[in-house]
Amino acid sequence: MESEKRWCENCMSNTLHEILDSDKVMVGKKTKFLYKCVNCGKKKRMPKFRGMAESTY
Repeated sequence: MESEKRWCENCMSNTLHEILDSDKVMVGKKTKFLYKCVNCGKKKRMPKFRGMAESTY
């Protein structure tokens, strides 16, 4: 399963998050993926980090 360091509102810090629906394809820039914090277990939908500048899309 994929994981990324993201901001968690419960832990109030950058923690490791698992991407629960990582098999989804990123269609547009507003596609949101379900993330789960490894520390507290909070689930939240957030856009995935993008590799290049937003202006190129």
